[in-house]
Amino acid sequence: MERDPAISLLIASALEVSAQVPLAASALLFVIYVPFFKRLISISAANGYGGHVVFVPIIAAIMLFIERHCLRGGAPRRLVGIAFVATGLATLGLGYKTGHIPSQALALIVTVAGWLVWSYGFSSIRRAGFILAFLLLMIPPPTDSVTAIASHVQRFVAICSSLVLRAIQIPVEQHGLFLRLPTMTLEVAEGCAGLRFLLILSVLGAAFARIVTPTMFAQVVLTVASIPIAMVANTTRVVAIVAGAYVIGPHVASGPLHYYIGRGCWLLAFTALIAIAGLLRASAAHNNIRPRSRINVSHTLVE
Repeated sequence: MERDPAISLLIASALEVSAQVPLAASALLFVIYVPFFKRLISISAANGYGGHVVFVPIIAAIMLFIERHCLRGGAPRRLVGIAFVATGLATLGLGYKTGHIPSQALALIVTVAGWLVWSYGFSSIRRAGFILAFLLLMIPPPTDSVTAIASHVQRFVAICSSLVLRAIQIPVEQHGLFLRLPTMTLEVAEGCAGLRFLLILSVLGAAFARIVTPTMFAQVVLTVASIPIAMVANTTRVVAIVAGAYVIGPHVASGPLHYYIGRGCWLLAFTALIAIAGLLRASAAHNNIRPRSRINVSHTLVE
């Protein structure tokens, strides 16, 4: 029995419309969260220790896209997903009203979780658990706590730098946060302590580890390694600046060379992170460790 062409057209139209619903809903949610994203940009520009927060949702979106096939396989739970999204939007409204950034960040996490449940079912929450937890890094660190930690980091960098400088025959004396040369005294300022760069590198390191390393162990190793890498890079930066000021002149500590030395050390830190990731991947390949699949083959063949 042949189906009525009008009915077939109606069914095809309904399927086409239903296929556009997730896209339209995602676009609407993005528009609703635009003020929050703008606030993250402002925080990154104004808060010296919050420079990483604007990158977190971008990186999380990239990770979701890369792992999108792994999220599939469960039965969508429309009503539960809608309840999650509604809760997230209610929390967002409260956050907008009070100007409370952590509430707005938590609202986004709940909304994303609801979108996942609506699209892929409860199993997607477990599979995207790392990404949802990663989104917590959108919350700016408490200024008072970070400032207290920064003073200890400053002193640590000053001590390490003085030891390295003496080892390379630069006559320096370390007094607290000050490094005294025969002709000048330089201070390891709060901005030079490297804590800001450490926060950024830790965020990027965690995301990079998730994307490129094959096992959970390798991901933990690479994420943890970003901390000493950042400390070594910043100590190298201070040593290079002080040594340059001693050999070339005091303008090295405040002029363009100061800027380029800092960027060069940051580049070395990223290079070291990539090198360690390569070693971890090579070690896994040597030991015949199969990477955690980012792509569900059955879905790929069907699409």
